[in-house]
Amino acid sequence: MKLSIALLLCIAACRADDIASAAGQIFQNILPSLITNSVTGQQGNTGTNTLQQIGTVVGGVVDYAKKKSYEDLLRQVQDQTSDDDLLRVSEEMFNADINNAINYIQVNLQGKTTPMSRNDEAQTNLLTIPDNVWNGPTIRPMVALFDNYHKNVIRPEFVTPNEETEVITYINTILATGPIRSLMTFLVSKGLTQMNEYNEQVELLKKIWFTKYARHWTSLCKCSCAFENVFMAELKSNDVLGLHSWLFFAKREQDRKANYLGYIDKLDLSGKGLILKQHSILSETKDAPEINMFVGTSPELETALYTLCFMARPDRPCKLRYNNVPFTIQTKTLKADNVLVIDTAYPVF
Repeated sequence: MKLSIALLLCIAACRADDIASAAGQIFQNILPSLITNSVTGQQGNTGTNTLQQIGTVVGGVVDYAKKKSYEDLLRQVQDQTSDDDLLRVSEEMFNADINNAINYIQVNLQGKTTPMSRNDEAQTNLLTIPDNVWNGPTIRPMVALFDNYHKNVIRPEFVTPNEETEVITYINTILATGPIRSLMTFLVSKGLTQMNEYNEQVELLKKIWFTKYARHWTSLCKCSCAFENVFMAELKSNDVLGLHSWLFFAKREQDRKANYLGYIDKLDLSGKGLILKQHSILSETKDAPEINMFVGTSPELETALYTLCFMARPDRPCKLRYNNVPFTIQTKTLKADNVLVIDTAYPVF
């Protein structure tokens, strides 16, 4: 009788496509004990032990049934996140950004320009970055990823074991930081209880930022990912895609592969950095007429803000704020093998 009740509870808790698997798992775990008890004639607590085994298995199946799919996670965050939530959690993320670098770098804005002008209004580099910033606890593992990708969207890229290790190292590093902890706490508060599990957090960030997808119309080469577009740059024919990271741009300047022509507009973020709209030339000939990027903010803060807006306001303006300074994150999405991921993301004001 008790066994029947346990099975009914399990069936009620599970989705239809889990029932057969759940029942099979229960009997696989319980049947050996029942046979052993019958053959050996053991008495005493064996029945209790068997019922405990039933409870353990049923509990595990119920937990599995409660685990939301990736699509359900995204849908729930969209449905349950208010505009006030976004303003509040973005403030929390900025306040938790202890690796902010704006006070340790030199930003040389120089002359103003426009997206249409090719005149060089800046005689020196936009950014001067000292070694201690490059060696920052989250900047160093991020920069280690820069040589894992090729800028051409149709050039095949093969992920080596070492590159996979670098990705996991980067994710593990930022997961220990304040802005990403704020993100995960927020997701749990919206009912995504599986985000209490560390492995689930790793898998979420890996899926959003490092899922490979194709940009070329032939779809023959899965040569892009969100990280490469947002935090680096890509070339599609003569078009520059992405280039929203001040760290990557500074590296290109150091390597003499970016020529900063001047700034179009800027927004100061109350001592926590700025949002810059600028015009540059890459690789001597590739025009990037209107680049939007944070400057001085940490990799983890940018990742947290972009991830939040991708999950809560995909393909829509995501209105945020820091210290009464409003700004917006714009995300664009695409599907890679039917999985929704970030196409690009950048700040606007």
